[in-house]
Amino acid sequence: MSKYLGVLNFEPSYVDVAGLGDYRPISATSIFGRYRVVDFMMSNFTNSGIDRIKVHIKNRPRSLVEHISNTSYNINSKKGKIHMLHGEEQFNNEFYNNDLHAFKTYMEFYNVENPSYIIIAPSHFIFKQDFSRIIDYHINSKNDITVLYQSVKNADEEFLLCDALNIDNKGRIVEFRKNRGTSKRNNISLETYVMDFVTFKQLVQEGCETSSLYSLSDIISDCVRAMKIGAYQHHGYCACISTIKAYYSANMTIRKQKELAYLINEEWPIYTMTNDTCPTLYEKGAKVQGSIIANGCQIEGTVINSVIGRNVVIKPGAVIKDSIVLPDTFIDKNVKLDCAIVDRLAIVTHVKDLTGTKDNPIYINRGDRI
Repeated sequence: MSKYLGVLNFEPSYVDVAGLGDYRPISATSIFGRYRVVDFMMSNFTNSGIDRIKVHIKNRPRSLVEHISNTSYNINSKKGKIHMLHGEEQFNNEFYNNDLHAFKTYMEFYNVENPSYIIIAPSHFIFKQDFSRIIDYHINSKNDITVLYQSVKNADEEFLLCDALNIDNKGRIVEFRKNRGTSKRNNISLETYVMDFVTFKQLVQEGCETSSLYSLSDIISDCVRAMKIGAYQHHGYCACISTIKAYYSANMTIRKQKELAYLINEEWPIYTMTNDTCPTLYEKGAKVQGSIIANGCQIEGTVINSVIGRNVVIKPGAVIKDSIVLPDTFIDKNVKLDCAIVDRLAIVTHVKDLTGTKDNPIYINRGDRI
């Protein structure tokens, strides 16, 4: 029996990253040039000493399975294990494809593990958190369930449709409600839950019996009076990648040195799939300012305040500003990109000016020739 089991949940129904989400789960999406969104939560698990992890995949599993299968996440191979679980049913209605259904479907695999405690974390959030501290708090406070949350000042623009929490002066959650953006300040659930295994099985059973459309957060919300549900506060940078705007904003924010150093450092390494690629080549005349450039690129043009993935070619005269270019993309001569997201394998050559806004970045489909 392993004492702790990590569960990486798939994204809930409110997550809709238009364009990018058509080709892969948001957890498998490239971010900050060389990582995938999933790397941050998986590294939280392993850096916290949790090396037995169940990964649930909602749909389009190929890219996520390939990435996780080729990333060690520094797990002890003798006692640790990553077990990927993806649905075998096709749902006519996306609302039926929920986490409680997935947990119930694969409960036999949880029973084999028979852990003392389970920590369930989201696949569409990015933050740095030592989960062992939440577990210690959960045990010492004798909570039935402990929920990780953050007090934010931008709830009117970010974290929309996430759970907002009412917390009493004893640190107990007394109400769950949806963040509708009506207030700037709010206590936002980071959809990270700690509970013992018996409670987990009880919630899954009760939730499935209550409604076929219920999620884990729904049944936890129903239990605020019957159970002691405690709140543990997270401090530091946090992003919820639920829309294309949120994806763009996260890349642009983490590009800045302060946030990048907080999230990614030697004391808390972020593990990802390694690539045997050569260093980026900066040709004569290239200009780069305030940007993240991954390995294997060929830069001949200008890149300003942008994030460039691996193996991207930017030809002379091209100007990339406030944009995100995913791996294996070709940007031809004299192309101007401003507030754009260019998906993998795209070729931008004939159209010379593509301009969006920070609130509404323009998106170029994967593999498109523009």
